[in-house]
Amino acid sequence: MKKILYLSLMAIVSLLIASCSNDSPGSALKHYMEAMFNKNFEEAFNGYAIKDGNPSELPEPIKKSLFDSMESAIEEITDQHGAIKSIEIISEEISEDGTTAEVEYKQVFEDGTEDEGTQTMVKKDGKWLIDVGL
Repeated sequence: MKKILYLSLMAIVSLLIASCSNDSPGSALKHYMEAMFNKNFEEAFNGYAIKDGNPSELPEPIKKSLFDSMESAIEEITDQHGAIKSIEIISEEISEDGTTAEVEYKQVFEDGTEDEGTQTMVKKDGKWLIDVGL
């Protein structure tokens, strides 16, 4: 669980630059990542796709534990590399049926470290969400 959360947080952190609207997978990811870096963990967590329900419906003790993990991950990343300097969305490839997307990105931190990756997004009830495998 911790590894899944850490990997998903890295992906979230990685996509802070997309457009301002949440109409595309990249822009939705940007919104959730900005929430994460602003420590609005409730909003960031609501961007997670959970197969059996809605993240906001989880019991408070579980959410608190997850939020604490999110905060620790953000602090670890910023301690190592500084804040996010820029994020570039390289591409968005939406599946033929429009229910999933692969978003390629590159992030640059204050210390010059660059990280490239891909984040899977899923469309649930008309909303793009981060696929965290839960």
